[in-house]
Amino acid sequence: MPSRWEEFKKSMQPTIREFKFMLYRMSRSPLSVAGVAIIVFFVIIAVLAPVLAPPQGSDPFMIPYDDVLRSRPIHGNLAPVPPCKGHPFGTVFEQYDIYYGCIWGTINAFRIGILVVAVALISGIIIGTLAGYYGGLVDEILMRFTDIIFAFPGLILAMALVTVIRDRQPVDLTLLATIVMAVVFVVVATRRVKVHYKILTGAIFVAFLILTCYYPIVTTFRFNRLDKVLLALVLIGWPSYARLIRGEVMRIRNEDFVEAAKAIGCSDLRVIVRHVLPNTIYPVLVVATLDTGSIVLTAAALSFLGIGAPAGFADWGWMISLSREWIGTGTMLVNYFHAFMIPGIFIFTFVLGWNLLGDAFRDILDPMLRRR
Repeated sequence: MPSRWEEFKKSMQPTIREFKFMLYRMSRSPLSVAGVAIIVFFVIIAVLAPVLAPPQGSDPFMIPYDDVLRSRPIHGNLAPVPPCKGHPFGTVFEQYDIYYGCIWGTINAFRIGILVVAVALISGIIIGTLAGYYGGLVDEILMRFTDIIFAFPGLILAMALVTVIRDRQPVDLTLLATIVMAVVFVVVATRRVKVHYKILTGAIFVAFLILTCYYPIVTTFRFNRLDKVLLALVLIGWPSYARLIRGEVMRIRNEDFVEAAKAIGCSDLRVIVRHVLPNTIYPVLVVATLDTGSIVLTAAALSFLGIGAPAGFADWGWMISLSREWIGTGTMLVNYFHAFMIPGIFIFTFVLGWNLLGDAFRDILDPMLRRR
């Protein structure tokens, strides 16, 4: 009789073969290899940041500036300085070191891209799956709320949210909690459950509405400027994932294997987790990979406009914003090109790497392309 370990190895063989095939497909595409190489390169920079650019001060993300260059008794002593000894990439306005900002800005780029995409992806998957699986009134409520977010231009909405949110922001969660409770009540009321469960859920919902009329759910959050950017990007990012996963779930929910799982008594949660999501998640993951680069680009745009990262923070967009007065024509462009060109190259390469990696995932995960 085979042991549990042997049974486990046997069950994992198809997964291992599939993983090897995915690596083989990726290795056959030069663009995929280039994307992976670029991301690995930035990962190495982020991991070795304390070695490549030793922190100076209590906050390692604050870019140091050169006191000697700032105090030069000549005209224009705050102008950018080209690469020199002690400043391999030169300095930007007010003598902030470009090299230090680019190295530690890599960590900030990963933090913004991965954190925002992860939170937006999870939120979009939950909302889109509920809307697509249950349909009806649940779908109408969730999708009309999604359409409201879609009605605003993304960058404009992000700018408005960053501007409106205060450092100590009181947030009224009553409406959000009411929507969640209403969705739960509708789901229970439309499912085939015992009547007393429906009555109990309705009573809890009514009691919640009465209670919140007298005691609203209000809490206070502390935000710094970077937290505002992250929150704004999450709020404008999740609707696209919700719409995409909703369409995939609606396509798959009436398949025979889903109906068979329901017929043998599987709960809705088990059907969604074990049968629906594994067959609908791949297009969303591809889009999330592509969005990681665009999220970093949007955050850089907010910093360039002066409503993103605080002054002196290791952010590529903020560093480029310091070069606005020094981007001209002729001699000025030649003398100060490094102030915007080097951070711009970092942004361009980082976004390009994620886009190439997203194309690689599409080729690997798309069943219409992978077997060609």
